[in-house]
Amino acid sequence: MAFQFGVPQALFGVRRMLPLIWSKEPGIREAVLNAYRQLYLNPKGDSARAKAHVLVQNLSLLLVDASVGTIQCLEEIICEFVQKDELKPAVTQLLWERATEKVPCSPLERCSSVMLLGMMARGKPEIVGSNLDTLVSIGLEEKFPQDYRLAQQVCHAIANISDRRKPSLGKRHHPFRLPQQHRLFERLQEMVTKGFVHPDPLWIPFKEVAVTLIYQLAEGPEVICAQILQGCAKQALEKLVEKSTSQGDTKETPTLSTFLLMNLLSLAGDVALQQLVHLEQSVSGELCRRRVLREEQENKTKEPKEKNVSTETTMEEEMGLVGATADDTEAELIRGICEMELLCGEQILAAFVPLLLKVCNNPGLYSNPELCVAASLTLGKFCMISATFCDSQLRLLFTMLEKSSLPILRSNIMIATGDLAIRFPNLVDPWTPHLYARLRDPAQQVRKTAGLVMTHLILKDMVKVKGQVSEMAVLLIDPVPQITALAKNFFNELSHKGNAIYNLLPDIISRLSDPEGGVEEEPFHTIMKQLLSYITKDKQTESLVEKLCQRFRTARTERQYRDLAYCLSQLPLTERGLRKMLDNFECFGDKLSDESIFSAFLSVVGKLRRGAKPEGKAIIDEFEQKLRACHTRGLDAIEELEIGQGDSQKTPAAKKQPSVSRHQHLASIASDNDFVTPEPRRTARRNPNTQHRLRKEKPKIVFSSDESSEEELSAEMTEDETPKKTTPIRRASTRRHRS
Repeated sequence: MAFQFGVPQALFGVRRMLPLIWSKEPGIREAVLNAYRQLYLNPKGDSARAKAHVLVQNLSLLLVDASVGTIQCLEEIICEFVQKDELKPAVTQLLWERATEKVPCSPLERCSSVMLLGMMARGKPEIVGSNLDTLVSIGLEEKFPQDYRLAQQVCHAIANISDRRKPSLGKRHHPFRLPQQHRLFERLQEMVTKGFVHPDPLWIPFKEVAVTLIYQLAEGPEVICAQILQGCAKQALEKLVEKSTSQGDTKETPTLSTFLLMNLLSLAGDVALQQLVHLEQSVSGELCRRRVLREEQENKTKEPKEKNVSTETTMEEEMGLVGATADDTEAELIRGICEMELLCGEQILAAFVPLLLKVCNNPGLYSNPELCVAASLTLGKFCMISATFCDSQLRLLFTMLEKSSLPILRSNIMIATGDLAIRFPNLVDPWTPHLYARLRDPAQQVRKTAGLVMTHLILKDMVKVKGQVSEMAVLLIDPVPQITALAKNFFNELSHKGNAIYNLLPDIISRLSDPEGGVEEEPFHTIMKQLLSYITKDKQTESLVEKLCQRFRTARTERQYRDLAYCLSQLPLTERGLRKMLDNFECFGDKLSDESIFSAFLSVVGKLRRGAKPEGKAIIDEFEQKLRACHTRGLDAIEELEIGQGDSQKTPAAKKQPSVSRHQHLASIASDNDFVTPEPRRTARRNPNTQHRLRKEKPKIVFSSDESSEEELSAEMTEDETPKKTTPIRRASTRRHRS
């Protein structure tokens, strides 16, 4: 919820501190708590009542125009204060008085009081649990017009009286649930059903929270929500009949009001998603709890077993295979219900599938933006239930993702497909390029959403990191600072995953410097400067030097030559890296006539000279001498230079005949579409001292990472091939949802 009145400028600085409450370092977390203690827990006042009033007022100001993230951070801090009894009873008393209107306050202040009570209930559920009927009376009583904003906050507050986490095996108590006949559910059902026919935009977020609360707290929540769906569908049909009757004998087919159709589909989507969560968390957890209790009871009643227990059984118990098998059985049961029952036959949700698909497949007929957004979200939620249904509708989802003209719809579907990639990774994997494509969406909102989704999927190993990761690199030059920061954070995290960036760099360079689908030269420099800063290991640097030098032979344009030279200039070269560059000098020597390429290599010399040891200056001088010779007189100058060096060490009788020019055009070797590294060019005989070095076969670059001698880096990648072994999708956490 966001309040709509002025925010003191000083509060923005206070809010910036809030996200640090999630820091994993205890010192930082404690520093944030101490800061808020000083700011809010020691207010000025002559009495406890006056101090409580100031404290409540200050905390309420923090909720003004607050984002969801800010509210979550503040909830964490208040929960911590409540658990340590740092909030006085006078504060709780004042909040209840404002919520029940015993003291004068505005509607927004009343709403903020309910929010703060809900936050406190996370630390001590009894704050709300003991006053449940009072909260129902505050926000859910029948009135007109209905205050859906207040009702929504009341639902949030009540939700904090239960433990939302999946029951662990160690727990033996029955989960907290209220009977279906409880007044809370009667009021929720009536408010959702009666509000269905009124075009109030606040009804949609309220009914979402109401459905969630019913599934969280009610015994048999599917029964209550089925009644809500039936009641709303009945009202929709009645409206359709009324419209048909009023039209008389006209041939026009009566249509349902757009807002009624939107409300109906949105409600069905919320029920579908919460039914899935209920099955996989609450029902699965309860089955597990009952199984553990049953096994314990059986063990108590059985006779003591003989000591000669079979080795096989003992081994299975020690490895935990018995419990794992039981878990799999329960998961298979839940999966069967989702696949075979929820969207099939006479189930209430199955009745909405034809209507949903008709709306999604006919955007011209159903063109209202709000209706299209609601229908697309509902389709994504239905796909989460069943692998079969998901597989049949993925093409429709991705078509909407690419062709819809609504940025909010594309953004929502991006989130939905990200969830599907986690739940059904095998089904979504062939569509991965379409997910990457949204990183270049013209809409800022969609690019940001796509960046967040792909960051989550890649870092959690839920999608294969392919060449399209270059699209994430393009976000490093996005005009929106938030998106740029998101991309930097992604690569910072990726750099901690072994050799991930090193393995991806060759393909990223190829894609970004491609004349057809790459980026401009200056943006390319910005991106590569950031990415190459993650290359810090000498072995990785030496390997990249050789790979980039070889690519001069297969590059097709002057721009690609300059890009490769720039990348080489950004690597942290050592003496060994320079030797590797000298060994591959013939790959780029004929390109040094270009001033920018020559300058890039000269910058390498400059960097090396600054930290060079005396014994390493000779090779630096040799490299610079070759650079300048090729820049001024071409590659043939190297032949003369090498022969001159050989002559100074031999008698005239031992001199060799000068070799022919090595400056040959490569167009005849590699076509525009051929990225195969050409065969080494054959030259005439050379001085034996240089001949051995130039003809020495380069070893294959296969080496171990610095962390583990058994972990090999990826094999070399040439321009014409993708990695032969890609990172497999990690499905350990989703094995129960495979199709």
